Formats: sequence, structure tokens, C-alpha cells
Amino acid sequence: MKKSLAICFSVLMLVATSCLDGVEEVTLSPYAVLKSFSIGDITSEYPAFTSEGLDTTETKTVLGSSYVFSINQQTGEVFNADSLPYGTEVDSIMIDMQLSGYAQIYVDSTDSFEGFLTDEFIDFTTPRKFRITSTDSEYHRDYTVSVNVHQVEPEMMMWSDEYLSDDALVPLRALEFDGKMCLFGKKDEGFVLATTGMQGAPSWQCEAITGLPETADLATAHSFSGALYVIAGDGLYTSLNGKEWTLCYGGSGLVAIVGVSDDEGVMWVAADNGLLTTVDGVAFESAGEVPAGFPLYGVSTASCAMKHNKNIVRYVVVGYPDKDKSGKTTVWSKLSTETAWVKYENENNVYSCPSLEGLTVFGYDGFLYAVGGAGVAQGKDVEAFESFYISRDNGITWKAPKGFYQRIPSSLKGCDEPFVVAVGSDNVVWIICAGEQLAVRKGMINRLGFKK
Repeated sequence: MKKSLAICFSVLMLVATSCLDGVEEVTLSPYAVLKSFSIGDITSEYPAFTSEGLDTTETKTVLGSSYVFSINQQTGEVFNADSLPYGTEVDSIMIDMQLSGYAQIYVDSTDSFEGFLTDEFIDFTTPRKFRITSTDSEYHRDYTVSVNVHQVEPEMMMWSDEYLSDDALVPLRALEFDGKMCLFGKKDEGFVLATTGMQGAPSWQCEAITGLPETADLATAHSFSGALYVIAGDGLYTSLNGKEWTLCYGGSGLVAIVGVSDDEGVMWVAADNGLLTTVDGVAFESAGEVPAGFPLYGVSTASCAMKHNKNIVRYVVVGYPDKDKSGKTTVWSKLSTETAWVKYENENNVYSCPSLEGLTVFGYDGFLYAVGGAGVAQGKDVEAFESFYISRDNGITWKAPKGFYQRIPSSLKGCDEPFVVAVGSDNVVWIICAGEQLAVRKGMINRLGFKK
């Protein structure tokens, strides 16, 4: 810190001039207030990644005028609520202050406040104390200035350690229900339900499932209007707790639940006699024929509000039209304002939805994500869990992210165990894999966990 006797006077200080005998008379002010605080532009080296995902850096300039500093006159705290980008170097910043009085900055090495030059660069790697003193030297007010910088890369998806559990089972479906993560699975003795809290390391509580026939396809389980539903045989079963199930609709050759909407209060089910809709899981109405090529097996459903109108929701169904799940996946979509489902024609699209073992599609961060075991993606063979494939155009094209940000945990690469994926209401993605021990990995894009 440069030592200087220079004193910065406010432009609003009251100055009175008298012409008596040619002597200039100055009226001193009793006010000591920091009125505004801002920083200059900052040029830094930021961490970045090549298209192959390798570490690199790039130079960028952050415009200081883009970050507003708030001043709490009661506590003396000065800070930027919108943090500077991750990696911004704040050890040499030019500042501008508007004030009544004159300013000094606290210097640790001398344990005192000293004047500073207005063209000095200041180190804000830790909060700095400023003292504003009235020009009559009768009053002063202290402020602590913090220049906040994101401590993590907002766009990076961070993953927890692998959580292992001795409750080994074959996972069939996972979803959040009644404030818990519910994992439906199978053991030698039959179907089981494992539940755990949403926060922290999972602590599974396993219980036997009753009321479901052996033909139940728990992979079709969905929550709708406060209850759970699953296809079993040719009927639809429901449960209020995931453990005890009862038949609520049967005898119509139901095949798959293809969509649910609590907002609209409707669930769509594909059956031998066409598409059906229900508002209560008991009474069904026809919604037309099942279109040729409609996905009925290995089905994933997702929905997201339209960016231009949050009141309109797009529903997407991804899966296979044939029971053996052969060939390419097929993607169908409809808006909440439409009645008909429309197929995306992707015959010549190299970026069509990948065909992966156990393909799972889910909505996340306003986009569609696909993940799965070994298969074909972007026209080439890929290993299990090689990448997420993200669709930013509602399911038309699916591309692997080129950078580091949405990477899958490296420990999952090549994993050929049965798995399920779920997304909690807290924006945490769960990937649960079978094995000698049940393995759970939890991940989230950092930005989605920031407090508003």
C-alpha cells in the first residue's frame, strides 16, 4: 500500500468563498457517508477446456460496471450480490467511490488507517476496511468492502463420492415421492421398495412390496396426483406409499405410461385399444389410436415449460416401438395445447437420439438429457456411460457436451450393471447402479444449487 498524504474530498462538500481581503474561506462538513462504490475492469486468466475436455486457460476481461455493489449503511457492509466469475483475480483492482468526507483504508502491516491515491490498485483477496471521515474531523464511519467471486464454476456438474450400501438389489425405477427418494427393485424373494432422505449420504430402508403380480413392470412406475402408478400385466395398479398396491384399472391390455402432468391433472397410457387419458387412474377416456411407431417399450418421459411461455408445456416420449427394443429409438412430442403426438423424423440426422442399453431420458436445467449403457450414438459405437447426450431443441438433436461441464463420473465409464436415474426437486441427479453393493452417485450443476 502506498503511503500518501493525499485526501479525497467529496464533490458535494459545501464550499463557501469570501472575497474579503482576498482570503478563501472553507466551510467544513460534519457528514461522513460512502454514497457509492464501484470497481474497474479486470483482466484475468480463466480455467477453460478444449473440445477434447483437456485443461487450458483463456484471457477474458470482466466489466466492472456489470457488477453493482450494495451499501448497508447500518452495518457498514459493502458487497456485490452478483459474484464475479469463478477464477477472477481480485488482487489488483481499481476502485471508484462517491462520498461525503474523505476516505482512508486500513493497512494490516501498520495496524492503522492511511490515506490512498485514487489511482491505486487494491488487493481484495480478503475484505478491506475503509474509514470515511467528515471534513471537520468530528465524525467517521467504517465500511468493510467485500469483492465476491464464485468459488466454484457455476456451469460445472459436480459429483459426490460413490455411496455404497449392502442392500444389494436390481434397481428397476427411482423417483422422488412424498419427500423421499423411492427405489423400486428386485431381490430373489421378490419386489422391494428402498427409501431414503433426499439430503446427504443415502440410508436405505428396504421393505417388501405387496399386491403386485410377478408380471409387474416397475420400470413404468410414475407418480401422479399424489399417488404412484405402475403397469402390471394388462392392468394399472396404484399405491399411496409404494409398498402396498391395488388394481385400479384392468382388462384393457395396458402397455406403457407415456406421460403424466399434475399441472393439467392428466395421465396418458398406451393400450392395445389406443391411447387413453385419465384424471384419477380409474376412469379412462380415449385419446385416439396409438400411432404407428409410437414408443411403447423402454419408455422415458420428460416435460418442460416452453421458454417463451411458461404456461405451455412440451411433453416428450422416448423409447422403442418393438418389444425386443431393437433398432433406433423413436422420439415423439406434444404441447399441452395440442391433442396429437408428433414423431420427430430423424432418418438422416446423425445427432438423433442415441440407442443405448437401458436408455434413460430426463429433463434437467430446461433441456433433455439422455444416458445409458453401450450402444450407438452420433453414428458410432459407444461404451456404457461414455457421455450425457443433451438436446437443447426439445428432442430433435442430441449432442455430447464438448467441454468439461456436464461430464459423467469417470468411475461409471464402461459400467454394465443395471442402473436407474432420477432427478430430485432440489436439482440433484441420482445415478443408482447394481452390483455386489448398491452404488449411488449424486450430481448437480453448481449454478442450480446457488441460493437466490
